[in-house]
Amino acid sequence: MNALPIYKIMLASVAFSLTNWKKILEVSILPVLISIPFLAILPDILSIMNSVFSNKEVADIQLPDNMMIYLLLFFYGYLTLSINMYRLVILGQNSVSGIVPVLNFNKIIRFVALTLFIGLVTMAPVIISGIAFLQLIMYFLIIPITLNFINIAIDQPSRYKRNLNFISQANLFFLQIVLPALADMIFSFLVSLTGLPDILGWVVKAIVFYWTLISLALCYQLIVKQNAKA
Repeated sequence: MNALPIYKIMLASVAFSLTNWKKILEVSILPVLISIPFLAILPDILSIMNSVFSNKEVADIQLPDNMMIYLLLFFYGYLTLSINMYRLVILGQNSVSGIVPVLNFNKIIRFVALTLFIGLVTMAPVIISGIAFLQLIMYFLIIPITLNFINIAIDQPSRYKRNLNFISQANLFFLQIVLPALADMIFSFLVSLTGLPDILGWVVKAIVFYWTLISLALCYQLIVKQNAKA
């Protein structure tokens, strides 16, 4: 198959966002609403994490009330938004509705299982070895597996073998991991350098998040078309 065209996918992602911005806002309403409780306590959680990493006494740490409930609601919002965004890109506007939550039990279990699998595979080597760079290596090795998020969203069976050449896999890794991380780092640096409001940093994180969802679905669409022609 041909290599994934980074520049064209980036442009197509922007074009899709501009064309479908109303539907994107619609499918975001429910996920954002149920995520608000967790987002409200997120500063406290980040402060607790800083305390833990600073080797302070764990016994002195007080977790926010209902944190686990809010975390589950947040993850369900993330799951719902991701699935609807993938369906919007692949199947079109008529396939999603902003007021209907994802209630398909099988779809939810598959999405959660894949998320946990990717998290375990990418973090376990870092935890065992203490070498942070191993996370990037593991992400590169398993990045084709992330295409199964789209299979789950559109009710297709998962595939763990992809006919991707090295350049295509590298481009997919760049689009999904490297480029979003660079965008976040660069803007965070600009915020700290210029004294811009921190809220702008969170706006950029949200934009990057939506962009990664759209670009992954577009990559999936292109890979399927190229494989069909092969």
